[in-house]
Amino acid sequence: MTTMRRLCFDKFGDPAKVLRLDEQPTPKPGRGQVLMTMTCAPIHPADFALIRGVYVRPDSFPAVPGLEGLGTVTKLGPGVKGVRVGGRYLVVSRGNWASERVVPADGLVPVPKGLADEVACQSFVNPLTAYGLLEMVKRPGAVVQTAAGSAVGRLVDQIGRKQGRKVINIVRSDKTARDLKKHGAAHVVSSHTKNWQSKVMAAAGKTPIVAAFDPVAGETALSLLPLLSERGDLILYGALSGKPVEVGAMSVAGKDLSVRGYWLSPWLANASKTKRNAAYKSLANMLVSGELEIPVAGVYALDDFKQAVKAIETSGRLGKVVLKLS
Repeated sequence: MTTMRRLCFDKFGDPAKVLRLDEQPTPKPGRGQVLMTMTCAPIHPADFALIRGVYVRPDSFPAVPGLEGLGTVTKLGPGVKGVRVGGRYLVVSRGNWASERVVPADGLVPVPKGLADEVACQSFVNPLTAYGLLEMVKRPGAVVQTAAGSAVGRLVDQIGRKQGRKVINIVRSDKTARDLKKHGAAHVVSSHTKNWQSKVMAAAGKTPIVAAFDPVAGETALSLLPLLSERGDLILYGALSGKPVEVGAMSVAGKDLSVRGYWLSPWLANASKTKRNAAYKSLANMLVSGELEIPVAGVYALDDFKQAVKAIETSGRLGKVVLKLS
């Protein structure tokens, strides 16, 4: 009997304490399914939120995290068509932190040639999140964003610039600011400097700031409201701080501001399959050509998952941490 390995957890808590590596029989694909040998997977903030119990709850325990992963098809189940053994595909469903897994064949996302594994494994969730955020902004004008050094933040800046939109990036460290500028960001402001909001307004100049993106919540999100022009949108797409956004009525009423949310899952559910596929193909091809970049901070084997967790918590990290699964 062959076996596979997986990272899993039996209760919510600190990932460094509750994650464990175990071994299970290799699953067999059923009708409409394929067996994948998984290559690598990124560690997203949503993965840690799941483990901590502040995200969508798992169906059962032990639970296997991993919202996104790259693998190769090794066996087809009955009735599978249009998928080939040896094909390289993205899997975008929870459970990817495993050396092998069975998934529905109709959910596989083909990966273009020329995309390195550590980039290909994270080429769906973050790029489409950045794309969807910018798609929400219908009016001409500038966009300001917090957590600009994150994978999503970097992609918002890159895609926004390609669209001709002024993007003002807010970061927490000079190291991140220097790195963003090195990679082409035109407007970067550190929130640790004095009068940082005035610097944001100076970067905007005569261009109205029509939207602000924030994945942190709490006071960080609230600090963006004074920067918005009339009828501007504060768009929340995460809650990394774990704190609520307590908006005072008069802080939004005077300029007719809106506070909105964005989450990739509803976008994927509402967009047509044609639109989803076209958006992913366009973004993935830009990654292949180098028009878009996703930095990688480090790649860790499953056996070294504790070092990967530690790397995630390191401040000033420049890029995504990736797990090598087989």
